[in-house]
Amino acid sequence: MSVRIRAFDEADTAQIVALWHAAGLTRPWNDPHRDIERKLRVQRELFLVAADGPDIVGTVMGGYDGHRGWLYYLATAETHRGQGVGAALVAEVERMLLAMGCPKVQLMVRPDNAGARGFYEAIGYESFDTWATGKRLIAD
Repeated sequence: MSVRIRAFDEADTAQIVALWHAAGLTRPWNDPHRDIERKLRVQRELFLVAADGPDIVGTVMGGYDGHRGWLYYLATAETHRGQGVGAALVAEVERMLLAMGCPKVQLMVRPDNAGARGFYEAIGYESFDTWATGKRLIAD
């Protein structure tokens, strides 16, 4: 794999937002530009990209609240799927979380995203039943 995993750089923003749109990760109620701005204020080092030369072909955002880690915005470009890019991004952010003392990592997958569910199962993530709930504090 000629892809290099590195920290996010502001110059990556346009490519990342385009990748997230192409991967179906964006929602009307979550402005991806604002999500990036917010991430840069909190644990910026856990925002990773996979670069193939000048092209951004993958992303992951991690976070750790002292109790558990979370993964968000894992995406791989269609041209690079099946080549280990997503697994490499997850492995690197897991390594970073572990170095912070994080004992467990979780993520959320939309119920209709069978491809993502299969991917996560293949890299050792287990499904469990829980009631996910949330409350928007800032309307984008």
